[in-house]
Amino acid sequence: MSSQIPLNELLERASGQAEAAEVYQLRRVEMPAIFSGGSLESVRSVETAGRALRLVKDGRLGYSTTSDLADGATVVRNALEAAQFGDAAAWRFPAPQPAPEVPGYDEAVERLTAGDLIALGREIVERISAYEGGGMVNVQVRRLREEVRLLNSSGLDVESRRTVLELWVLVERAREGDIFSARGQVLACRREDVDGPALAERMLDRLRWAERIVPVERGDLPVVLRDQAVLCLFYPLLFGLSGREVLQGLSPLGDKLGRRVLDERFTLIDDGRLAFRPYSAPYDDEGTPTAAKPLIKGGVLRQFLYDLKTAAQAGAHPTGNAFKREMFGGGDYQVPPLIDATNWLVRPGERSLEGVLQGMEEALLVERVLGLGQGNVVAGEFSNAIASGYLLRRGEVVGRVKGTMIAGNVYDRLRDGLIALGDEPEWVGGWLHTPAIVLGGVSMVKS
Repeated sequence: MSSQIPLNELLERASGQAEAAEVYQLRRVEMPAIFSGGSLESVRSVETAGRALRLVKDGRLGYSTTSDLADGATVVRNALEAAQFGDAAAWRFPAPQPAPEVPGYDEAVERLTAGDLIALGREIVERISAYEGGGMVNVQVRRLREEVRLLNSSGLDVESRRTVLELWVLVERAREGDIFSARGQVLACRREDVDGPALAERMLDRLRWAERIVPVERGDLPVVLRDQAVLCLFYPLLFGLSGREVLQGLSPLGDKLGRRVLDERFTLIDDGRLAFRPYSAPYDDEGTPTAAKPLIKGGVLRQFLYDLKTAAQAGAHPTGNAFKREMFGGGDYQVPPLIDATNWLVRPGERSLEGVLQGMEEALLVERVLGLGQGNVVAGEFSNAIASGYLLRRGEVVGRVKGTMIAGNVYDRLRDGLIALGDEPEWVGGWLHTPAIVLGGVSMVKS
């Protein structure tokens, strides 16, 4: 078997045939333990290794990828051929810039064996299955180690590594005339930040809340968005804050920099330098240092997100938000860098959620919705069926709601309909740290 070509040698080959070049390498080892219907289905180790090459030839961008670390000729040739039809590259690969260390590796995660993962998953299965009104329990426990190195012809040579431990739970309960499901996830870099029993107890609470189905008599209830349901707000916001949509004239925020666009209590920060978070890194996947920056501060729009291309087009600075992943996760070395969030932090409110809700006769708590990304998200619209929603009276859950949709515009509701922000933020999807958000004026219809 041929030995792999060193990264610097591959960069030299590409640079010798182009004006500029960049080489990205990913090495990933992950082990998922999967339980289906409460029984262990599989546990295996999966390794990924690959490289991506970007180069600029005759002012145009070429891109190619390979999983063959011993073959440098093919990946260079493919990138040169792609450059003949590539976009104009009116920007440069970044030169070396200082960035603080961003810890993301935990040896305790690295040491977890297949037996450890199985034990974690089995404990969750047993806790939930012991509930008499439970259902089918599906669990995935996944550990991951990832190493990234990036070099370019401007002299940049940076690398980072991280571990990730993920717990994912789906509970499905079918009864005559009714199907209910509850989902939960924990995603973190350190073993100490992942609490399996706590996640199981949260799932049990949802099963208990769902025992009774109640009607929603009013269509003007305050809506409490928590857990996955908050993404129906932040999914459109990412589009609105993306420099790509701004340049295309699609973002409703495009001409509002420096103006108040949301309620003055709303502050949103993008921070790629938080220690031991899965979406943190000292540099993005183009070599731009990440940073902590307010996007919206006190309701005032302060910053858009840019990669190298859109920053050059806008006459702005890249913000360290170009990553080889699909929006909010996924992807690998084969995906070109795209604008995405790092860690989004929503400043919490000053009153407890319990205190806010106790002052309301009724409210609708929504924890999970269906159809994220459907509708005119670029304009800020959301319209989603409720997958997990509960009716509250004076802050107490009285039952589960069925067959209801919520709809509205994220900019309108966060500007004119924000009732309160809870005081205890939680991580959603590993990247969004937000308190519960209480909104008025959200449309509710029977689905």
